[in-house]
Amino acid sequence: MFGTFHAIHNEQGKTNVVIFLVGMAVLAFLLHPKTSPFADDYYNFKAETQLKKLHSSCSLVWAAGGQHNVSSANKNKKGSAAECDLATAVLKPYNFIHDTDVVITINNGTRDGFSATAKHKKGTQTATIGAKGESVS
Repeated sequence: MFGTFHAIHNEQGKTNVVIFLVGMAVLAFLLHPKTSPFADDYYNFKAETQLKKLHSSCSLVWAAGGQHNVSSANKNKKGSAAECDLATAVLKPYNFIHDTDVVITINNGTRDGFSATAKHKKGTQTATIGAKGESVS
């Protein structure tokens, strides 16, 4: 009697382990960026996140009036209400870290008219952000 119970219990335990391992394999497949059906969403999200971080850095540029901007290409903007561009946003006081897999275009770098687009190289959509830092469809 106990032998039969032990055999059933042991088989049940093995079945649970197999089910758990199969479940983990399915989750790993779904969550891995290269095999995931959500990969496009992941890359599109990265592009949108880059735009939001760029807007935050540009807000610092506008608040400082471009005073820290000493690059030779933008010397004429120093001390004025500077337009934000990628070359300025990546400087130390503004600390924008540009992901090279995301292509960013700033259409208008002014505080009131800010507009930028971004697309991840592996993404399917182009993200757009407006002057208030909101995503634009």
